[in-house]
Amino acid sequence: MSALPQKPHILIVDDDESMRFMLQTKLFQSGYNVTLAASGSHAIQILQTAKKFSLILCDLKMPLKGGIEVLRYMKENNIVIPTVLLTGFPERDKIIAAAQLGIQDVMVKPVRHNDLMNMIRSKLGEADEAQESAS
Repeated sequence: MSALPQKPHILIVDDDESMRFMLQTKLFQSGYNVTLAASGSHAIQILQTAKKFSLILCDLKMPLKGGIEVLRYMKENNIVIPTVLLTGFPERDKIIAAAQLGIQDVMVKPVRHNDLMNMIRSKLGEADEAQESAS
C-alpha cells in the first residue's frame, strides 16, 4: 500500500480572531491542515518546535511582535518556509523591511478569497519545486 499524499500544512498568524477563524475555515474546506497563532510571539514558539509547515500566512502588524519579528526570527534560525504577509496597513517602511528579509508577497486586507487561494497555490507550487530541486 502506498501512503496517501500529505496535505499541505499552513501556519496562520494573525491577532484578529475573526480573520484567523475565516482563514482557517476556508483553508480547511480547501483540504489544507491549519495551525493557528494569535501573535508573533506565539508563532515563534510554534516555529521553535514545529518547522514542518508548507506555508505561513502572517499578519504584518500585531501588538508586541509582528510579522517583521517573525521573519527576522526565521532568517536568524535558517527556517525557510514560503511566507505571505497580510496587512490592513501597508506601511512603506515595513514593506521594505519585509522585502529585505526575503518577502516578495504582501496582500492587503480585506483579501479576496480567489486571490488568496491563487497565491497559496502559487506559493505551494514554488515550495514543491524547491523540494524537488534539493532532492
